[in-house]
Amino acid sequence: MFRTIRYLSIILMLVGASCSRNTKPGEKFNEPFSGSKYMSDLRHWRSTGTGSSSDLGIAKQKALLEARKNLASEVHTQMLAVSEQFQRQQEVGDQEIMGKTFQQLYREVLNTQLNDAVAADQKTFTRPNGQYVHYVAMQAHKRSLYRHMKRMNEASQSLSAEQKERINRMIDERIAEAEE
Repeated sequence: MFRTIRYLSIILMLVGASCSRNTKPGEKFNEPFSGSKYMSDLRHWRSTGTGSSSDLGIAKQKALLEARKNLASEVHTQMLAVSEQFQRQQEVGDQEIMGKTFQQLYREVLNTQLNDAVAADQKTFTRPNGQYVHYVAMQAHKRSLYRHMKRMNEASQSLSAEQKERINRMIDERIAEAEE
């Protein structure tokens, strides 16, 4: 009997505590650079980043680092999809070789071209505790990356003329999409 009363009192305390909680949602917060204007489209890869610190320079560096990381991730994901599509279009014996070649090509281009990505917009705010919060929106032109990729493909020593031509055709298709 004593155990039953004890269990009932614990259950009632838990139910009472859960009923008395404040269930109001938090204050609405609109983060800068969160609209469709800051999302990738046919012509650009876009990303955003946020950094906070008591030092403004460090907050900016954190935001740029995050934005570049996000941009590289987005480009990588899309290029993997392009690579897989490209591999499916190749002859059965050539699929693996051409796929690896294409992936190596875009990695080399990615390493050089993302340095050309620009900060399209930046905003800095201060918190009540004195910390800076920096937001940055970055973008990179798809057409520029594909053109650089085409130049590197043409300069490649390890591919046959036929392989280079197939890669160039695929890159030309991507350039045409980026120019629409």
